[in-house]
Amino acid sequence: MAERLSVFGTGYLGATHAAGMAELGHEVIGVDIDAEKIARLSAGEVPFFEPGLPELLRKHVESGRLRFTTDAAEAADFADVHFIGVGTPQRKGEYAADLTYVDAVIETLAPMLERPATLLGKSTVPVGTAARLAARLRELAPVGDDAQPGVEPGVPA
Repeated sequence: MAERLSVFGTGYLGATHAAGMAELGHEVIGVDIDAEKIARLSAGEVPFFEPGLPELLRKHVESGRLRFTTDAAEAADFADVHFIGVGTPQRKGEYAADLTYVDAVIETLAPMLERPATLLGKSTVPVGTAARLAARLRELAPVGDDAQPGVEPGVPA
């Protein structure tokens, strides 16, 4: 069954995931704060090297199954399942991930969730992050417990 999905973060991970989900038959909207990157992706241009991705991206942008935006509210209104695929760079001088961008997605998206939704993390995060984000999601989302963290099939919880 085709789903309406959003992918927050359109770098290497997010753009590739969005195109792959479109290829599987889903309607997908990619979200990023970088307007230049969104313009390039919307034009069917991939801003990094990944064999086969330019063709896949163009195919699904042209079909209308895949689109891109800087507007998180548009994604909240569109999708029932939201993937978080933003960067988690290493903190300077530490062996810890900087979760600023992951947290920003939750803080931005959760208050816009007016109907049941599932959020799935694709970003690399430390142990315990999912539980913390799930609590924050339920706290901020107008739908409360109907905004749920999910587990991707085949990925251990």
